[in-house]
Parts: sequence; C-alpha cells; structure tokens
Amino acid sequence: MRMLPVVAAFGVFVAGCDGDSGNNRNNRMDPGPMGFVSLSITDGPWHDASSLVLHVTHVEFGHVNGNILRMDFPGAPINFDLMQLHNGASLQFINRMAVPVGQYQWMRLGLDINQCHLDDAQTGGRHNLHMGQNSGNWLQANEPFQIMEGMHHEFMLDYDIRLGLHHQHMGGMGDRFELHQAMRCMNMANVGGLTGTIDPSLIDLNHPDCDPAPGGNWAYLFPGDAASPDDIADTDTDGVPGPIATDRVDMRIATGEYFYHFGHLNEGSYRVAFTCSGEWDESGDDDYPTDPDGRFDFQMFSDPVDVVAGEMQHHDLGPAWSK
Repeated sequence: MRMLPVVAAFGVFVAGCDGDSGNNRNNRMDPGPMGFVSLSITDGPWHDASSLVLHVTHVEFGHVNGNILRMDFPGAPINFDLMQLHNGASLQFINRMAVPVGQYQWMRLGLDINQCHLDDAQTGGRHNLHMGQNSGNWLQANEPFQIMEGMHHEFMLDYDIRLGLHHQHMGGMGDRFELHQAMRCMNMANVGGLTGTIDPSLIDLNHPDCDPAPGGNWAYLFPGDAASPDDIADTDTDGVPGPIATDRVDMRIATGEYFYHFGHLNEGSYRVAFTCSGEWDESGDDDYPTDPDGRFDFQMFSDPVDVVAGEMQHHDLGPAWSK
C-alpha cells in the first residue's frame, strides 16, 4: 500500500436533506458520539493513459436521515494518480478521522474537475477531464455502511477506470474524456480477493477469433448468481447487468503466465468471464451479445467461486470452462 501524508483532522459540517450548497452547507454540526474512519483508494487498470490525476477537495457521507456530512481537507486538496493504483496496489489518504456514529447510505469524493487531467500513453498529450451528464462534481459509492462509537473502520474505495472513464471522439474538436460513476466502497473487515491464471490458448495471440493487437485480454467480474456475462455499456438494452469490475490480463515476465487480479472484493460468490477482444467493448455501445462491429465476445465464463474475508482465492481459468 502506497502512503500519502494522511489526513487526521477535518472540519465537519452538515447539509440539509436536499444536499444543496446553500447556508446549510456551512453549519458546523454537533458531532455527538464518534467513531473513526481510515480511507484508501485503488482502481482497475486502463491501458490508454500514463497518468490519470484526480484533484480531490473533500469527502462527503450521506446519512440515512438525509443529512450530508462534509469533511474538507485542511490546507491543499489531494491529488491521486489512479494509474499507479492497480493489481492490488492502494493508497491511504485518511487515517483515523473522527466521524459521527450512525448509518450511512453512500460516500463520495468531491472533485475540482478543472484540475483533473489524464496524459495519453500513446501521444503524450494532456487532456482535461469532464464530468458525465448528471454525475455532479464527485465520484460516489452507494454501498451502505455503519459507524460505531469508539471503533476504527477501514474502508477501501475502488474506482474502475475502464467502467467510469468514457472517451468520445469529437472530430475536429479533439477528444473528450468524461468521468462517470463507477466507484465501490468496501469495509476492509469484510474484504478478500480473487486471482488466477488464464490458459494461454484463450489469449488473443493464440486464439483464432481474436485481434492480436494489444489491449484485448480482460477479465470481467460478476455476481455468483449471474446467468451470463455482459458488456460495460452504461445502458443495457438486453436487461443483463454489466460487470462489477474489470481487470486487464497481464503476463508475469518471470513465469510467462497470464493472470487476472481482483484485489479488493466484498466477501461473497463471484463468476469471472474472460475476453480476448476487450478493446472492442466500448462504454458507449451495447456490444454484447450482438456487437455492432462484430468483434466483441467472451471466450469463457467460470463457475461460481466464493471469496472469503482476509483471504486471496486462486481460481484458474481454462478452456474446459468455456461457455
């Protein structure tokens, strides 16, 4: 885990039920009993950027009573380069922050979107980031959680860049990159992981149905009760939910093995799908089961596997499990 100079002291404010930015936003709340929160961030990989920097100004918690608890960073905002945080790497940015006890419905990171950017891995060019329609100036995780008096709660925020970053070609106006909601929040007391190797016969270089161009080998994660895999499109027309997360399949140089790695998952049952044509699965298109370009498909869909808190499960994927 990489470390920043972590934040332990915040100004705590409460907003009214409508969550607006008016006078209620500036009312310091009477906190009452407190628990303690540490926050870390990780992400799913993306192959088109050498850096992707988020300029984070504050954290907000949504209480079940409708109030919004806002905690501003003292001094300067914090910059995260998400491209440095994948394959299980994470960065802690808050350590034992005092938070009022209670039930919360969501957590989000406030952004100064004008200070967020990415650097293109191929051209070296820098692009400003924009928020997607109806996304606000924040990244939000909608998993509920509880803060208990005197207890220390460690949470991991996982932003899947491939699901959340949309690339639009604007013709003569250049490229536009939008951030959409694709963040999960996990209590580390309930978190395990899932990893495994991919049979070489499924990899794009060896599979006759796949384009050997770089960027095609991806693992897609689904709930254990999912009947079939689906693409990463925002709006599904087939009624099948998209993946929980995605991971680029890399090769271990020392062994020559291809592997996937989901480092932070809530305890539960999951299925893994593999594609060697992932470069053709685009966030703005409904690419499965009928790809408009005729190029995207899954090569296999695994049996369910149980992830246990505190353990890394190994689940190798081979052609015997092909869908």
